Amino acid sequence: MSVSALSYLAGMAGLFIGQRLLDGHDGPQWFVSVAGLVAVLFGAVVRLRGLRGATDEGQRFGHRVAMTCLVVGLASLVMYVATTETVVRGLTLDAQAEDRWLGVWRSLWPIVWLLGTVPMLVVDYAIVSSPVMMPTRRIRDMAGHGVVAALGIALVFPVNFIATKKNERWDLAYFKTAEPGTATLAIVSSLEQPVHVRIFMPPSSDVAQELRAYFEKLEGPNVTVELIDQAAEPRLAKALAVRDNGVVTITQGEVDLDAVLPEDDAKAAEAKPEEDPAKPKPVTRTLKVATDLEKAKRTLKKLDGEVQTILRELGHGERVAYFTTGHGELTWEGGSQGAVDRQITALKSRLKQLGFKVKTLGIADGLAQKVPDDADLVAVLGPMKQLQQAEVDALKAHVDSGGSILVAMEPAIGREQLVGTDPMDELLAYLGVEMGDGVLASEQGIVPLSHNKLDRLNLVTDAFTQHPSTITLGERAEKNVLFTPAAGYLEEVDEHTSKVTFTVRSLAVVWADLDLDGEYEADAGESKSARNLVAAIEGGTDAAPWRAIVTADASIFSDLGIGNLGNQRFADDGINWLIGAEALSGTTETEEDVKIEHTKEGQTTWFYMTVLGIPFGVLLLGGIRMRLRRRGGVR
Repeated sequence: MSVSALSYLAGMAGLFIGQRLLDGHDGPQWFVSVAGLVAVLFGAVVRLRGLRGATDEGQRFGHRVAMTCLVVGLASLVMYVATTETVVRGLTLDAQAEDRWLGVWRSLWPIVWLLGTVPMLVVDYAIVSSPVMMPTRRIRDMAGHGVVAALGIALVFPVNFIATKKNERWDLAYFKTAEPGTATLAIVSSLEQPVHVRIFMPPSSDVAQELRAYFEKLEGPNVTVELIDQAAEPRLAKALAVRDNGVVTITQGEVDLDAVLPEDDAKAAEAKPEEDPAKPKPVTRTLKVATDLEKAKRTLKKLDGEVQTILRELGHGERVAYFTTGHGELTWEGGSQGAVDRQITALKSRLKQLGFKVKTLGIADGLAQKVPDDADLVAVLGPMKQLQQAEVDALKAHVDSGGSILVAMEPAIGREQLVGTDPMDELLAYLGVEMGDGVLASEQGIVPLSHNKLDRLNLVTDAFTQHPSTITLGERAEKNVLFTPAAGYLEEVDEHTSKVTFTVRSLAVVWADLDLDGEYEADAGESKSARNLVAAIEGGTDAAPWRAIVTADASIFSDLGIGNLGNQRFADDGINWLIGAEALSGTTETEEDVKIEHTKEGQTTWFYMTVLGIPFGVLLLGGIRMRLRRRGGVR
């Protein structure tokens, strides 16, 4: 490849980087863009000198064709300028005209660029391969091949345009209605009052059969199931506020059909007995399911979780979980803008499924005075700043009164530098544990996320103790692991009155990285051994027993961690144990497809790989193939 072609390609690459990858960085963007333009013009000057210095007619013809192609490539840059914000804003077009303007020029300039660049490279290759003499016929053939290749690559752009205008999709996904999980079956067994499930669906509906198959597995002394056509039972439907098919009602208590009288039936109204005020009114919860199977698939895949939430609410009422705030804790606020390892959106949703009402608790909410009396659970997840002594005293008082608390700490090296003694250390010591020094790292049993030494902090473990707070993980340790990114470790303090059980330990190949360099340094006091990650703690008196779970990593509960099935089950079992509902622990079945999400940088990579990488890869393979065939022909 000649100096002219190399300079041209380098300049075009500079223009691409400046305009696309450095957008928003004015200084670097203009510098790289101008440098790219200068390189393209330099390539044109070198090409022109080659044309003037050529003595062979074929060589001169080749340089003229390459120069023409280079000018076409420059013309595409002018077309690109027509799509820039400065030009479009200067035209003062209305919205519809602006869409048409951008649609035309954004589709046209890449095609023109390809028609100039690809033939130029092909012809340049021919010129370089025969620097003394070149038949003009070969130049025409090579230029023609280059135009055909450019048009083939350019076909991507109209195909993409047509795809955006005619967007069709075919659902080839596996479908299966979720079956009742062990947690749902446990809830059904623990119901103090029976419930009645009524499926309002046309009996011949495919959806009705899917629902019937699911609820049949729950039928028994505590659950009765009935398939009803809404039109056939108008009074019952009206009593349950069901206006049409496509609804599943779950009712605790007897439905009073006498309360629903035919319109204008005065005699029936007079004869209606008065309601007994001591008789509890029935409670009904509804679940909407489309009558069409294709539309109902999404609901059916996660049916077990929906039913489990309703049964928990009917059988055990609503509980309240308070999350401390104001100290840099993990939070569900901030949405997709927050770091995935500091967000607990998924945990909040899971708590709602477990029958909790989730609230925040900070100094403004009275944390420095007292934990609210309705708190079934208090969670302190990953505080990065120091809590006030009054706040910690309120948490200790909550524990002493028989409350439950979940404390998830981060290694001290990652938290804000504290002034004096950290009151949280006092709370941990009161519970019976303390945080060790350093951050756990390993060269084995890790999850590669950044593909560098930082991945050594992304640990997984399958070392679980048989305990009610890890019952599901213990039973399925061969299938589930706990993901603990950037974790510390726990140690038991010397003097305490509680019962401490370490329920999760790291693998034995882990060391405590004291300087956070990702390297094992035995001379610096680092040693490899299994370390405690989670403690389940019990204490108090017979009148006021309390429970606590302490983890040496808050990211276990973050959206980054909860994306792992083992972390989901750890959170479920731990929360159930804290509130004394360990009998309800178990699995929640789902057939919902796992959503794959890419970061913004990842989406950019995939875009350029598909739009540019694949076409140029095919072109490269074709060129290699042609070169090999020619060599074979020469032999």
